[in-house]
Amino acid sequence: MPAGDELLEAESWGNILAIYANSVDVAVAFVNHAGELIGKCHNPQPIWSLARKARPDWGPGCPFCLLAAGQCTAAADAERTHSLILARDLGGYVHIATPVFLGERHLGTLLAGQVFDQYPELLLLEKVAAAFQVSEDELWRLALQRLPMSRATLTVYGNLLGVLGHAYVRERHATILKRSLAETNDELRSSYEALRGKLDELDQSLGEKNVLLNEVHHRVNNNLAVIASLLRMQADASPAEGEVADALRASQNRLESMALIHAQLYNSADWCAVNFAEYVRVLAENLFRSYRVDESRINRRVEISPFNLSVDKAIPAGLILNELISNVLKHAFPNGRRGFILIQGRLRDDRVELLVQDDGAGIKKTTEPRQRKSLGLKIVEILCRQLKGTFLRPDSAEGAIPGSIFHISFPHAPLSRAVGDRTPP
Repeated sequence: MPAGDELLEAESWGNILAIYANSVDVAVAFVNHAGELIGKCHNPQPIWSLARKARPDWGPGCPFCLLAAGQCTAAADAERTHSLILARDLGGYVHIATPVFLGERHLGTLLAGQVFDQYPELLLLEKVAAAFQVSEDELWRLALQRLPMSRATLTVYGNLLGVLGHAYVRERHATILKRSLAETNDELRSSYEALRGKLDELDQSLGEKNVLLNEVHHRVNNNLAVIASLLRMQADASPAEGEVADALRASQNRLESMALIHAQLYNSADWCAVNFAEYVRVLAENLFRSYRVDESRINRRVEISPFNLSVDKAIPAGLILNELISNVLKHAFPNGRRGFILIQGRLRDDRVELLVQDDGAGIKKTTEPRQRKSLGLKIVEILCRQLKGTFLRPDSAEGAIPGSIFHISFPHAPLSRAVGDRTPP
């Protein structure tokens, strides 16, 4: 077995990690088995650099930990589990740690990240500024320059970094063995060219993956929460009972229902699947809060059996429930009327079945063509067609009917494992 110094030669690792850091635009570093930095940290984020300069007493500990020297356990957990670990520290940053082994020998841990996984909160940054003894204004200015990166994207970056590290170790190990057996300079030169060719292939592959990851990054709607907040501010600035304010709040609720999907994905073990039962419970609670509903007057019952939905089905299904629940809360219980709203869901015969029912004022017949179908119900029907499903709603041909009940059914496609799935195979 070659000596550790030969496999962990700092200059070669530094060159490889510098190329990788520039390709993915995240900071990367390599620490050995003892947690000591090999070479230097490449492409550090400006906030991290500011905090490090303010706390020179940290010493040569983990370069990705903003708590205190030696407090980051991600590298130790990665070594113990032989798998990629994702960690989040006080500053709102996330980073990953992926171990590098040669056989059963742990050589060190590759680190990547120092990025936000969501837009930083001002109060959180104020706490961080106080902890690190830096200027709040400077910290906030630097934070605004950084866009959040989803944990799925960062996990893919970590997996690619692990592949690169293990490939380099294997090739480095093979080169050392060949050099020990080589009897001529020609054999040494051949080994060197083989290593260079492999690194060129890896560099080209990383470039292609980077293009795809950029597409994924742009598709993740990091701005939903910001847009919803802007709509809320505009609605609050409009007349309280005006149609404009109502329309803005309705749009805000639709955006927040989609943002809730992404929030669940960030905390999910499977990056492609949404725990729909938990999602519906939170969605209903948020809508009751948004419409300022007294829960002692309107009883909320959510009966959803456990099942997961893919993202492309969870978003339209969530928007459908958002429209139906909002419709009930706005129109079914006028003048302080009491009642209940029931939200049910289950998976049966490879189909998802949803129901929204209330015992309110019911749906009244109208003779005006333009008023026969509200915008919310039009949205529901469009989304049902998108899901290749069916939508059954009350028919009040005889006039007012007591309460209302809506049925939605659509096929449940098998879930495929996403690139960022954190569950080990």
